Amino acid sequence: MTGRSFRVLASSIAVGLAGFLAACAEQPSEAPADDGAEAVDEPLSAETRIGPVSATVTLSPSRPRLGDAMTLTLAVAAAPGVTVELPAFGDALGRFAIVDYAPREHATPDGGTEASQRYTLQAAASGRQRIPSLRVEFVDEREGAANARPRELLTDELGFEVESVLPEGEVAAELRPARAFLAELQGPWWARHWPWFVVAGLLVAAAAGGVAIWLRRAEQRARSTAFERAMARLGRLQGKGLPDANELDAWYVELSDIVRRYIEARFALRAPELTTEEFLLEAGRSADLTPSHRDLLSAFLERCDRVKFARYSPGESESHQALGLARQFLLETRDTAEHDASSPADSTPAQPRNAGAPAEAAAA
Repeated sequence: MTGRSFRVLASSIAVGLAGFLAACAEQPSEAPADDGAEAVDEPLSAETRIGPVSATVTLSPSRPRLGDAMTLTLAVAAAPGVTVELPAFGDALGRFAIVDYAPREHATPDGGTEASQRYTLQAAASGRQRIPSLRVEFVDEREGAANARPRELLTDELGFEVESVLPEGEVAAELRPARAFLAELQGPWWARHWPWFVVAGLLVAAAAGGVAIWLRRAEQRARSTAFERAMARLGRLQGKGLPDANELDAWYVELSDIVRRYIEARFALRAPELTTEEFLLEAGRSADLTPSHRDLLSAFLERCDRVKFARYSPGESESHQALGLARQFLLETRDTAEHDASSPADSTPAQPRNAGAPAEAAAA
């Protein structure tokens, strides 16, 4: 074989080898199989219904990780003529950190009520957790005052799993070597990072001030709402007229409940759960109630207890006086910082259809 023929053969072999390698490089690599789109995290939800009231509890996301913000919503719908009381702020949610809270209430076109409470929560630990039952109180007044008994609705519990932020399996402990000494790191550590301490102090002060303002406004809104709600219930009770012999017990129970629930929201006293003697003893320790207010409240509760427990049958004038005492107590103990421009007469309900004397005489 001549030298020229050898060179031609070598060139042919090199060209063929280059083509083979190029063909191998052009082969597409197998793409991983598409397992489908990620599953949508459906929120947890439970609905409970008793008579004219339905309550729905919703939690999103359903499988949060530790540190994630969870949104818990309690939505309550009531038929017309039904008064609804939602749980107090943070009631039964003490095991979670409450980051945000937003209540809402409005009337529906048919005259009913839709109210909601939205919480932003954070779990303190991973693992199995649950949202406990929430209590909703309501009074159905559609069939008259005689059947208007306070009732309660308990929502179903919601169980869910809080995932850990650590990877699955054991985490290998890795020791890193000590860093070499750097000349620029000499001096106290706080002297090197003092600007961060200033920024952190300003942020903490701003956050504390914002929380204090929010709490004050929330307390003022709760007090104003408690007074308006009590006056509305008192107006409805008065509009039904004074009770006859068959309605005395239910009428005085409702009248006493109006005042007690107003006191619970206004002065943070658990009035509905205490007896009259226990409550008066607790009220005596409150700096917000003056001696004259405590005497007025004592006289009012004794009137109601005589009817409820001693089977006393008062006349129309005595019932009218009890109604006047309740109104007088509400007007005199309302938060003076609220509604300064409005007069007491603006909040006084209309006179009942069978009242025998004007309200001013009864209150006197």
